[in-house]
Amino acid sequence: MDDLLTTAQTRHHRSLTTLVGTAWRARATDWERDGDLPEEAVRWCAAQGLFGAMIPKEYGGLGWSAVELGLLYEALGRVSASLASLINVHGMVARTLVRWGSGAQREALLPDLASGRRVAAVCLTERTAGSDLSGITTTLEERPDGLRLDGTKLYTTFGRRADLYLVLARCDAGQVCCLLDRDNPGLEVTPITGLLGLRAAGLATEVMRDCRVERSAVIGRPGFAPAVLVPQLLEHGRHAVAWMAAGMLHRAFSACSAFVLDRRVFGRDAVDHGQIQSLVTAMGVDLAAARALCLGASRALDAADATATRKVLMAKYLACQVLERHSAQAVQAMGAQGCLEENGVAAVHRDAKVLSIIEGTPQLIERLLAVPLAREAAGGDRP
Repeated sequence: MDDLLTTAQTRHHRSLTTLVGTAWRARATDWERDGDLPEEAVRWCAAQGLFGAMIPKEYGGLGWSAVELGLLYEALGRVSASLASLINVHGMVARTLVRWGSGAQREALLPDLASGRRVAAVCLTERTAGSDLSGITTTLEERPDGLRLDGTKLYTTFGRRADLYLVLARCDAGQVCCLLDRDNPGLEVTPITGLLGLRAAGLATEVMRDCRVERSAVIGRPGFAPAVLVPQLLEHGRHAVAWMAAGMLHRAFSACSAFVLDRRVFGRDAVDHGQIQSLVTAMGVDLAAARALCLGASRALDAADATATRKVLMAKYLACQVLERHSAQAVQAMGAQGCLEENGVAAVHRDAKVLSIIEGTPQLIERLLAVPLAREAAGGDRP
């Protein structure tokens, strides 16, 4: 990937891969087995400033560009999708406040989010609402003594650990986003276990019963959420997930390559067999393509280019698709060793399916991309 980056970006990426890998590569398998990310790792992220990577320096953050952020998620993805997801969901809330929060909200919350004194999570999904968020039933109602939040949110990444939640709800004027503190007496958080992937990502269910919410906790005006807030929030998440997928594919490709170079099968090195050569070639080429699309999306975001949304969707679509396909093939090529947790490829294979679903399934992205891509290919003149 170095040939795609500037000298400064290459140094940034190498320092991140060394930093994250040295600290946690040997521990990530334990997290998968235990089904939990230890508080030690959360504190480490705070000490390294990673919770503030996407927050401007004026609020105590690092103020990194989209390219720098993408390379962070790639480095985290090489070690643990759960660790990367912690920074991602926190960043989705932080970015929302940076762009759309009031001055008072930014001053009150961003310094704590940047330092990691508070960890944030996003509450969108419900039993009747996933890719189609129009089906949410959580309500934010006006009462004589203030606002009340009622409903149930599912599959909240790091909902088990978060101190602050960004909640999508319905009100009389449409959908709205509001902030909810962990210590709200009407909030009940229940861990979700038995997951296919992201086993250490602290998923939880949040049940909100008559939670009193201050008006100052509402972000933007009613009806603003579905048109602007949620799409921007998801764009940040999709950009992060695309880069995470590239990092995870690098991990699987590295492990698989080391195996086929060392293993002898039927009197020859495994890599000399045509089927293995086809697998390795496709994996390497698709990894290069995913990285190029991710970098193109990051640069479009940094330039505030009109094509940025489309490029983020394309990067997420391709990176997650090739990760899902090639992680399965890596397990297959490595045989029994690929099924061992200690090699890390099994965890990548499980996490790949989850990454393909979160922040937009392939089918949803196809729905969003098909018409604009077809019109562009046809010359852009068609209605």
